[in-house]
Amino acid sequence: MKKYHVLLIAAMATLGLSACDSGDSPTDGPAAVEESTVMDTVEEASEDAMETIEEVIDDASDSMDEMMEEMSDSAEEDLSESVDKMMNK
Repeated sequence: MKKYHVLLIAAMATLGLSACDSGDSPTDGPAAVEESTVMDTVEEASEDAMETIEEVIDDASDSMDEMMEEMSDSAEEDLSESVDKMMNK
């Protein structure tokens, strides 16, 4: 579960950094081009982080579903064995 928390925090930090863009930068010159490139990179990183989080959540959900199914099957088998033992006495 710690891995999921780290990824979530990284995504939140990335999204927070992309939200800090105030839009007050000049639109002429190399500084604007550099800032535009940085913002594109931040947006791409943000999208990548969100995709990673979605994948992690999907994997965790699948794992949880499998675990619940295995627990259900095991409980059903145990109950069946108990009923068989009671009927045979």
